[in-house]
Amino acid sequence: MNSLINIISIAGPLIFAVCLFVLKNIPTEMKIGLWIICALVLVFDLYLIIKDKKNKEEKSKREELYNRLYERQELFDRNLPGTVTDVLERNPLLEKSFRSGQKYEKEYKFEEAIKVYEKCLHDLSIPEEDKIGFNILIGNCYFFLSKLNQAEKHFKESLNILKRTENKMAKLPSKSTALGSIGNIYHNLGKPDEALEYYQQALEINRKLSGYEQGAAHNLNNIGTLYNELGKQDEAMKYQEEALEISKKFKDEQAIANSLTNIGIIYTDSGKPEEALKLFQEALEINKKLKYEEGIANVFNNIGLAHSKLKETDQALNYYQKALSINKKIGYKEGVATNLGNIGLIYITLGKSEEALKYYREALEVFIHMNAEPRIEILLKLIKIIEEEKEEEKKEE
Repeated sequence: MNSLINIISIAGPLIFAVCLFVLKNIPTEMKIGLWIICALVLVFDLYLIIKDKKNKEEKSKREELYNRLYERQELFDRNLPGTVTDVLERNPLLEKSFRSGQKYEKEYKFEEAIKVYEKCLHDLSIPEEDKIGFNILIGNCYFFLSKLNQAEKHFKESLNILKRTENKMAKLPSKSTALGSIGNIYHNLGKPDEALEYYQQALEINRKLSGYEQGAAHNLNNIGTLYNELGKQDEAMKYQEEALEISKKFKDEQAIANSLTNIGIIYTDSGKPEEALKLFQEALEINKKLKYEEGIANVFNNIGLAHSKLKETDQALNYYQKALSINKKIGYKEGVATNLGNIGLIYITLGKSEEALKYYREALEVFIHMNAEPRIEILLKLIKIIEEEKEEEKKEE
């Protein structure tokens, strides 16, 4: 429609000028005067068209930046395989530390959990093989705290110990967990190819191991999430549905909720937010029943995204705020930053740049604490754009 208006605005003065040329009963002086007016109108129309094009290009650049912060809170599995937890719980030297660390984790006191687990790593009386589990546990805690370098260090150390172990078959579940966890780090860093490679390795191990279908379900969930982010919705759905079937078979409610959420995300991204909302509601009820706060926050954020797709900004804002409140309470920085970015975008949509700035600046502080360089760069650009636009508005007033 805009293109048609532009053509008419250019063609109109030109046609009028040609008609003037053909007419013979109008004095030359009048024709010249009208031609000058046509030329001025034409120049003005061209100026407006060029200005509009530049504005659209600028808007497109801004939207690209906004949308790169318009994200989901990632939800990764941090459970240890049964073989590892059984060993830790049976060993009198480890049981107390393991249970104490697990209690801290459930209370989202990850720094305290790390201290407990690290004591076991430094205890010379504990066999090296038993330190595999503690390295994974510490890595999980650091991952939640968004300290990815420390997390990767401990996951890789668990793999190094595994290489030195004699009974390698018995330790394969631990290996698949470590590989999947490293995949989570690359996923979080925005490196899908590397993440997919680790997820596939973990899945291959779990598919070969008898009785490790639940481990395979976690890998399938992660692979499905990656494929969705890469725009391969059909592939993503295939993996998520397989994961859901396995989780239902084992009546693993937490895994069922995760799969329902992930399938809902695919529906949202495929332009079916109404269908997504039904699945999110189902997942929310399970997470509330389990009192799994991280899962509840994750679903709230996704419900917000679905409402945003439906242009229901008030509803979206309400759910983002709910997710933010939980993530601040449990100390999940990745979730906090994601929610702040999404709230900022809602205020941009509503034309409330001052409110948007407030949330983007708060998000920037979180990203700086997390040392998340790519996001820091995006936010600094966004804040600069909004501040410049505000200055322009003041000048026009």
